[in-house]
Amino acid sequence: MKIPSFMKTIRFRITLWYVSFFIILVFALVLVLNVKMAQTIVVNSPSGSQTISQLPLSGDNGVTSALRNYSIIGVAIVIVVGAIGGYFLSGTMLKPIDKVTSVARRSSYLNLKERLSYTGPDDEVKRLADTFDDMLDRLDGAVESQKQFVQDASHELRTPIATALTNIEVLEMNSEATIADYQELNRVLKLSLDRINNISNSLQLLSVDANPATKFTKVNVEEVISEVVKEAEIEAKRQGIILNWKPFAAEAVVLGDAFQMKQVIFNLVDNAIKYNRPGGSVGITVHVENRLVIIKVGDTGIGIAAQDLPRIFDRFYRVDKSRSRQRGGSGLGLAIVKKIVEEHNGTVSAESTSGRGSTFRVELPLYLQD
Repeated sequence: MKIPSFMKTIRFRITLWYVSFFIILVFALVLVLNVKMAQTIVVNSPSGSQTISQLPLSGDNGVTSALRNYSIIGVAIVIVVGAIGGYFLSGTMLKPIDKVTSVARRSSYLNLKERLSYTGPDDEVKRLADTFDDMLDRLDGAVESQKQFVQDASHELRTPIATALTNIEVLEMNSEATIADYQELNRVLKLSLDRINNISNSLQLLSVDANPATKFTKVNVEEVISEVVKEAEIEAKRQGIILNWKPFAAEAVVLGDAFQMKQVIFNLVDNAIKYNRPGGSVGITVHVENRLVIIKVGDTGIGIAAQDLPRIFDRFYRVDKSRSRQRGGSGLGLAIVKKIVEEHNGTVSAESTSGRGSTFRVELPLYLQD
């Protein structure tokens, strides 16, 4: 037999406890009144033996007065005992809530590990305790992510700054520095400042909680891809990479921000070129399937190891840190891709085989013409 949901609530249990408690008190009161009244109406007979008087329970007599006194005393006792009992019963029921308060007071930025771990019945208090524990889990995860983010951001910014300072100090100690040396220093400083600027812009983009729907328009994905391919051709030719792009026969239109869509595709194509092999290729395709615009960017590059694949969309995560920095990567490109795609109600995923290449897949809702 299924128990009704309202019977599982603490409200029902408190009500049941109070009703049971007062029934016991009333029963005790009635019992005491009967005993006292029986003692009161016992009178002494002339022979000296005790008999029960048949006095009426009306009028101004001792029985009526005794009944009134006992009733007043009994009601007063019931009220006092009921109040005291209710107080302690409520305290017992609300003890977990007091524990929630205590844990909340002790919780801080540096202490988010304590949990309630309440094991009582499945009622409001249990749900409150579980929700509170879940909240602490989320806060703990967010704080740890924030700490890691600050450490990673500091490290990324420290690298170009250290490079610039080192080159300046070396040149200062060179009393025979030439114009060419200063020109080289100028080049290094420019690259370092560009790197700092790129990291700063990327961090700003990732930290903004925008309402993208207010600026969404119809975006032709093929046109965006064509623009990206034209811009990426120079770098691809410089590295000996072949770009393969064939437009889709039907129109692939999404509702979104054209600039952000271009940034998504550019980041994926740029990574495919950057981490490819000389003489390798990058394939870009788009098609419509099940009311989704599906974009694929595949390469024949170095690939990604299976243990690294789940984390490639994390901020500052790099599969090969040294090679990424040498190629100018900040570790934020794929994090930006994921953020933008999700803001467009889409998904992004990756498949890769180490040493054989990777394929990134972006799915976006197809814009349905009115």
